Amino acid sequence: MYSMAWLEIFNFLHFLGLAFGLGGATIAAIISSKARVHREIRNAMTKLMPSISRLIGFGLFLLIVSGIALPFFITWPLNKNLLILKHILVAWILVIGIWIGIRTKKSKDIRGLIKINLILWYAVTLLSAFV
Repeated sequence: MYSMAWLEIFNFLHFLGLAFGLGGATIAAIISSKARVHREIRNAMTKLMPSISRLIGFGLFLLIVSGIALPFFITWPLNKNLLILKHILVAWILVIGIWIGIRTKKSKDIRGLIKINLILWYAVTLLSAFV
């Protein structure tokens, strides 16, 4: 009885983390692409990116915590190969996110990294439909 409630709670947190992470990554990519052309957006980007990064980081935190907890409550069979692939992609999102943070502090160009991270977020979202 209680395990079903925990399953729903962690499932909700998992989707919430996915929404925050994917939404933040999408917003970062849009702002980054616009900043290349418009100087005023480039200036605003340096002020907005820390907040967007925190949103993405919080989403990633929710994904990881709920992703660790969910297998304890799931009673149906999981596709382990796709789950491992999804975990690898999430690990790459984390590594590239840290790299973006380091390069942002050094005022380096991060547009390419943001695009790669966005692609990884969409790949994880797509795999979520099949795992």
